Amino acid sequence: MGNKLTRSTMPFMHQLSDAIILLTKDFSIQEINSAAEKMTGRAQAELKGLPISSLLPDLNIKRNKQQAVLSGDMHDSMIVDVSIDDLGTDEAYQVCILKPVNTDVEEVNSGAIENFQEDLLVTLTNIVPDFIGIKDGYGKFVYANKFSGDIFGYPHTGFIGKTDADLAQLVPYFKPVFDYCIETDEGVWQEGKLQRCVEKIPTSSGARIFDVYKIPVFDEEGVRKNLLVFGREITDQVLSHEKLQESESRYRLLAENSTDIISTHNVEGEMLYVSPACEQLLGYTPQELLSKKAFDLFHPSDIRRSLKVHEQLLKGSEISNFQFRLKSKKGEYHCVEATCRGIKDELTGEVIEIIAVTRDISERLEAEELLRKSEKLSIVGQLAASVAHEIRNPLTALKGFIQLFQSKGIVDCEKYYGIILDELNRIEQIITELLILAKPQSKMVEKKGIKELIHYVVDLLDRQALVHNVHIVCDLEENLPLINCVENELKQVFINLVKNAIEAMPDGGIIHIDSERKGRNIEIIIQDQGCGIPPESLMKLGEPFYSTKEKGTGLGLMTSYKIIQEHFGQINIESDSGRGTAVKIILPIA
Repeated sequence: MGNKLTRSTMPFMHQLSDAIILLTKDFSIQEINSAAEKMTGRAQAELKGLPISSLLPDLNIKRNKQQAVLSGDMHDSMIVDVSIDDLGTDEAYQVCILKPVNTDVEEVNSGAIENFQEDLLVTLTNIVPDFIGIKDGYGKFVYANKFSGDIFGYPHTGFIGKTDADLAQLVPYFKPVFDYCIETDEGVWQEGKLQRCVEKIPTSSGARIFDVYKIPVFDEEGVRKNLLVFGREITDQVLSHEKLQESESRYRLLAENSTDIISTHNVEGEMLYVSPACEQLLGYTPQELLSKKAFDLFHPSDIRRSLKVHEQLLKGSEISNFQFRLKSKKGEYHCVEATCRGIKDELTGEVIEIIAVTRDISERLEAEELLRKSEKLSIVGQLAASVAHEIRNPLTALKGFIQLFQSKGIVDCEKYYGIILDELNRIEQIITELLILAKPQSKMVEKKGIKELIHYVVDLLDRQALVHNVHIVCDLEENLPLINCVENELKQVFINLVKNAIEAMPDGGIIHIDSERKGRNIEIIIQDQGCGIPPESLMKLGEPFYSTKEKGTGLGLMTSYKIIQEHFGQINIESDSGRGTAVKIILPIA
């Protein structure tokens, strides 16, 4: 740097290896750097205000460069080179630089290292993409790095010796920024401690946003010395945060105006958020539900299934259309359906929260039940013809015997009674089965054997199959385990599927019904030799009012899908035109 110093560079004199002493116009000591304190063995507070002659008794103040004896309290006197120069400003200050005459190689190397460190520090501050500046106690810049000049479009070296007010005149486009700096600087000085603020620097496309730290430095007497300013750009973070807030606001608006209940809870089941829709369905306010656990509202019969679903969610699965019952504030239970998924921690990948969208399906279930009853009545109507045919046969026999008794006057009828009773029992059995199928019954989940259910349906439809020249062949695995089911509902499914198979073979054929256990499931396959289903129609099966039959409604298959789904099973249909159809029903074992 040479021997020439200016007032603007004085804050950096503490980084220099040379001993620097700042003198007033009457050559009193005003300020010394760390190297001077080390050389003289005296602190700045101790020397401030003393004449320079107290350190250099034989100094000729009229000479700019000379040698003089430095007297110290902590060491022996030493000869030093003394350079005295004006500060180079309007202020009447002199700078006195001291260098030992007897400098050995080690000291020279030490000074070189310190100078190297100073140059390195300046280099580093100039390459970082952050605003770094130092002001004196009067608000004048004593240092500004290159980035500072770049963001204002003004040379950073031009900042030196200027205040924010000066820069506002030189770069008027940024005047609001500099005015804000003046205001916040004064606030920092008044507080007397580190302050943090946000500064927005306008650009042609918007603004650049900086997170700014301002650190005041006072001397030992509490006089303002320096203000360190450090600003890091946070434009991307702020914009991302604003977008996130906007997104959260949008989704909160949707959540709070949705008729579905949107909720989140932690892995222990504690409610974290519940949308206002809960009040309309359950009578609880969101605040009341936040004091409860999710499972507190579940029907006791649904808790076991719900815990299994909870375990699947914690493993990362997504659950759709999970049906259960929730208890309202009045104590009533409402049938609901939920779609749930887990929210994972970005670092660990573990599920930390679960979000659920829950809707009331009471009305939908009532409508489906009406459709189911309608379809059941339709089945009964279609069976009526075959049932009438079955009843007509024994009735014909009974009528013939009665006419025989009347015409012949036969008294000993013992040999005919057995035949008559068998026919009457046959009629009674057919009517009983028809009533069981037709009359509404409460749902009761029981453990049943799938083999017995299938045989029941085959016995019921066997006569109708024979009328159409169709033979039903059962190849059911022995000792199949029991399943949890509503008996009449599964009967209805098998009746629908077997009837469809019969009607698919107008020219007759064979229906194969096979079953086997596969792991924790039982698989039943109903295979016909009918006309098959085209690929474009196969995709639409199960939709209401879509049917491949001329007078079909499509409700039978839709109802069957729904029943199997409620039994936690599934139906898969494979078919080719002209090659028949295979319906595969998969049901979990009890």
